[in-house]
Amino acid sequence: MEVRAERAIDIARSNGNQLEERYQPAGSIIVEINTGQVLWQENPQISWEPASMSKLMTILLAYDAIQEGKFSLNTQVSVTDKYLDIASRYSLSNNKMLAGATYTVAELFDLIIVPSSAAATYMLADLIEPDPDKFVTLLNERAASIGMKNTRYYNPVGVPNKLLIPYQPVNASLTDVNVTTPEDYALLCCYFVKTYPDILNHTKYPKIVVKEGTPYEEKFDTYQYSIEGAKYSLKGTDGLKTGSNQNGFNYSSTALRGNTRLVEIVMGVSKWEDQAGEEIRHVIGNAIMEQAFQNFEYRKVLKKGIHTINDKKIEIKKDLWDCVPQNTDVSFNLDNGKVSVNLKREFLPGYQTPAVSYEAAPIFSGSAGSWSTIVIKVLLLIIMILLLLGCLRFYYVLLQRKKLRKRRMERRKLQNTRSLHDKDH
Repeated sequence: MEVRAERAIDIARSNGNQLEERYQPAGSIIVEINTGQVLWQENPQISWEPASMSKLMTILLAYDAIQEGKFSLNTQVSVTDKYLDIASRYSLSNNKMLAGATYTVAELFDLIIVPSSAAATYMLADLIEPDPDKFVTLLNERAASIGMKNTRYYNPVGVPNKLLIPYQPVNASLTDVNVTTPEDYALLCCYFVKTYPDILNHTKYPKIVVKEGTPYEEKFDTYQYSIEGAKYSLKGTDGLKTGSNQNGFNYSSTALRGNTRLVEIVMGVSKWEDQAGEEIRHVIGNAIMEQAFQNFEYRKVLKKGIHTINDKKIEIKKDLWDCVPQNTDVSFNLDNGKVSVNLKREFLPGYQTPAVSYEAAPIFSGSAGSWSTIVIKVLLLIIMILLLLGCLRFYYVLLQRKKLRKRRMERRKLQNTRSLHDKDH
């Protein structure tokens, strides 16, 4: 199945957007989250700097730690001189940190996701592992566990290490900067949303307020303009995160419509000096995302029960769900005891065609249902016959009793007649 027939910018242009060539993304990909099926891709393996999208991996490690019981969403982290220093650097994205403030882990998530705070990222990273070199090792090990083979982290923030002195990892060059691919970040986002869906409670709002009602209160608008309610609102969009540097504007996104959840990665729209790229990335991303939703859906393609497929009667015990073209009848394959949709397509690494096991249908199976259903129907038929026989017997008994009463009445009448005759004589 062809997953790209034209360029992303061409699809956006076809919607009436007048876009110059420099806004064509360096790479992009859209996948269905449950199957990992690729619905759109353009240079999905291009090596690119994720910039602030790097911070998603630190949040993922925090969710891992929460699951392991090391801390909770309500754990408090204090602002120290280190974090005040990081927050004061104009070369980094930040919020306004103040001495004496404390933030819960949940609030740090919000500060990392929306204003993309480098200080909040370090507060969270240090809670997990205060040694910067060991923390970078954790980042890379976690990426490898997800299958992100073309990703390398050198710090949790996503800037060159020289901007982080003296907090940068010792065992890395000052010019080192995180690298990944659209495909790898699609793997990360699919894994993240499926494993820890609570992340969407921190990514879905177009506006947030942190430390509301305190001297440290701050308000922020999301830079993920595709979020429902934001400037370029796209139906169903509830995540995830943006990132940008001198090489252009990136963002990761996810949207849910009905049973269909898609994940999108767009990287390398224009350059930093062209600030219009910050918004245009969403114009282009929304165009290809909308096309994917119009063309595909995740649905139940085969319900559990008995079916005839390729002239073979089979029974499946589980429903088969898959991502398939909209408004299209699908055919099926039977292979090695598995039934799957007969459709040529591509998947993210580590994913494969959805399939469920099948067995030969019982000999006395019918198209109306499974063997158990047939047994129930037979039992109901027997009960109905027994009830009918019972009714017939009851009617027969009533009829016999009626005849008996009639004969008794005739005898009495005859006896009365004879008695009268005897009296006359």
